Amino acid sequence: MPANLTPEFIKARERFFKATTTEEKLAALEDMQSTIPKHKGTEKMRADIKRKIARFRDADLRAKKGHSSGYDHIPKEGAGQAVLVGPPNSGKSSLVAALTNAKPEVAEYPFSTLVPIPGMMTFAADDPPRWRRARRWIQRPWHPLGSSCASQA
Repeated sequence: MPANLTPEFIKARERFFKATTTEEKLAALEDMQSTIPKHKGTEKMRADIKRKIARFRDADLRAKKGHSSGYDHIPKEGAGQAVLVGPPNSGKSSLVAALTNAKPEVAEYPFSTLVPIPGMMTFAADDPPRWRRARRWIQRPWHPLGSSCASQA
């Protein structure tokens, strides 16, 4: 069914698609809602606009309350992202400290690192020195790769 949209609505919709901030998108949506024709052909469009307005207002309220994303999210940086997972006292923090410029707390007791620590590692095919710094960690007898991996480095 044709919607017969007005030029004001089309301009508001273009502003919505070009908007970058939440406030700009919310203002464009409210303009869209006020200029959309009200007839049977636009019922679904009006419902979608109302839903989007509610979603943006809810997100805006959550942002104002100061909710943080917590420690379960580290934004992506660089070419890739890796996660080290393992049992306590298995040397994950030592490996991160050896391969990156991060400074995690390394201690003899378990659970010394309580929050995720991002670290950036430089990598190039002809850059073995950083890998050699971590060789001491790999030569431990309990390492799953064993000593054969350390002898190749």
